[in-house]
Amino acid sequence: MPVSLIITVYKDYQTLERVLESVCQQSIIPAQIIIAHDAIDPTIRETLDKFSSTLNITHIDQEDTGFNKNRILNKAILRSRHEKLIFIDGDCVLHPKFVAAHRAYIQVGCFTAGRRLDLDQKTSEQVRTLGIRTINLYRLIRQKTKRIEEVIYFPGRPLQLNKRVRLLGCNMGWHKQDLLALNGFDMDYILPGYGEDTDIEYRAHLMGMKSANLRWKAIQYHLFHERPEREVDISESRLMFEKKKEIGYYFCEHGLTNLDLKFPHE
Repeated sequence: MPVSLIITVYKDYQTLERVLESVCQQSIIPAQIIIAHDAIDPTIRETLDKFSSTLNITHIDQEDTGFNKNRILNKAILRSRHEKLIFIDGDCVLHPKFVAAHRAYIQVGCFTAGRRLDLDQKTSEQVRTLGIRTINLYRLIRQKTKRIEEVIYFPGRPLQLNKRVRLLGCNMGWHKQDLLALNGFDMDYILPGYGEDTDIEYRAHLMGMKSANLRWKAIQYHLFHERPEREVDISESRLMFEKKKEIGYYFCEHGLTNLDLKFPHE
């Protein structure tokens, strides 16, 4: 069954180029790659055009009015042409078997949850300048990379269904039918660091869905970048999440059903 790969991106196009290089090296090339761009910036075309003859790319964007990741994700769901959807961020390089792992286990009533390895700053800069071939186990060991066990590829490991693992928005897979049933991502979350994955994971389990733990199967490498202090934002979003849990719903109020696909610039 064909797959739509959804990549969220802001303005780091050098890293996006490396991510798309890793997509080209997948054992199964996604039938559709959706670049979900939370900004309007024509210079992204220079990067996307490098892959236009190799990958089937759909580019969607929206005005940069702050952190609206869940809005662009919902827009991507509606633009997807296939039933199996894989979500990653534009700063995560993929293991060659990444897409195949998610595709094998996504099904109606079951979403997939992978992990990631955070690369150190030096290795990340080497990847950005020299390419993804600079990622290798020897270099990671030499750089004393933390949590290096996350890059062990172990396809024969028995699948763990419904074991609660913290869902990461940068490494997850969903069946489109399930996302429609959940009304997509809750657009009330407009602060970075918390919300788009925690919220939808909670609502999916509330609806009775299972999760497939793809640790050591769906591997990705997160490139280092500076992060602003987010503790205040995270605390505010977490408080919102706890209030929503008290309501006990799985169909979010502000999701796909009231997403206006037309923006002022379109």
